[in-house]
Amino acid sequence: MFIISVIQIISFLAKHIVSCVPSFNFKTCGSNLQGPGGTFTSPNFPFQYDSNAQCVWVITAINTNKVSLTLWLYFKNKCHKIIIRLTGSFVPDLIVSMSNQMWLHLQTDESVGSIGFKVNYKEIEKESCGDPGTPLYGIREGDGFSNRDVLRFECQFGFELIGEKSIICQENNQWSANIPICIFPCLSNFTAPMGTVLSPDYPEGYGNNLNCIWTIISDPGSRIHLSFNDFDLESQFDFLAVKDGDSPDSPIIGTFTGAEVPSHLTSNGHILRLEFQADHSMSGRGFNITYNREYICM
Repeated sequence: MFIISVIQIISFLAKHIVSCVPSFNFKTCGSNLQGPGGTFTSPNFPFQYDSNAQCVWVITAINTNKVSLTLWLYFKNKCHKIIIRLTGSFVPDLIVSMSNQMWLHLQTDESVGSIGFKVNYKEIEKESCGDPGTPLYGIREGDGFSNRDVLRFECQFGFELIGEKSIICQENNQWSANIPICIFPCLSNFTAPMGTVLSPDYPEGYGNNLNCIWTIISDPGSRIHLSFNDFDLESQFDFLAVKDGDSPDSPIIGTFTGAEVPSHLTSNGHILRLEFQADHSMSGRGFNITYNREYICM
């Protein structure tokens, strides 16, 4: 028996669903693929895919003792059992087939499309859910991916876990949930002599409608030095303000937006306040800032 699952989806943005019934007026595309692994994309990726298209990819595992991994818009086994139907921008971590073959069927309508998807597939052991990976800034306990195996997750110090703390490999060769994510909290005080401040979900993009405040507190008689390692915000709409003190009315040292990495900053006192605001629309990669304490020589 074989199974197919998805190992990694590089990008996926589509608003169409798939049907088992072909249409005679559609453009056709797709191919037959074989293991042990490979990559394929929607037509024209990363540019807009064609309208009125009907694409079928068939992936077959070579080794009869293994299973293939794959991902896409619509997963089915020869139109008999739909494994998953995908539309919009939701991206599962992995999808595993129930046999040695998986059919991927994309159908688009006559309206405007999106950039589509890119998929990596790989053969995996039978009765396995595949390796779902470890969250960025996370820690995983467990290294078994077979049926009934359990993986547990936690985040590195200073990060919050969003999602399930544990997932189990089910009998249908699917994990019970996506792996969680570790995000940097939007409100926090820092008292360590050095550390890192990250925008939420950095570097995957910080989302919308945010109002984050971080306060860095050092010893009296010292100052705080900021180093900007990465910076990418929606220009003119999302802002990071750095203030010299712990109050909303403290003097502003600098206000930053766009993708230009700011120069280093040093506070005048022993407290810095960082205020990050993001609007309701587009977002950027975010920012990565390190700080350290500097004592003033008298």
